[in-house]
Amino acid sequence: MNTHEQGESGLAAVDRDILEFERGAWGATPNKESAVRERFGLSLARYYQRVSAICRTPQARDYDAVLVRNCQEAAQLRRAARHPSGEGA
Repeated sequence: MNTHEQGESGLAAVDRDILEFERGAWGATPNKESAVRERFGLSLARYYQRVSAICRTPQARDYDAVLVRNCQEAAQLRRAARHPSGEGA
């Protein structure tokens, strides 16, 4: 299957793979950055941007609503940590 083809979930195979990886490597785990680079060819910042974009889709919510919610909450916490006064959030 082409990595851009959509499966039953409506998500591209690479998007499902990213969600599955995030489920297994939840949070800031040791060596996550190198694992992301090796597996997806992305920097950690680009990876989290991709996770965020995937999680904004209805297909991702249908695929795993709990994981999507957890990813969105983690992104919110990262934004709050970068902007403690509330600006830019």
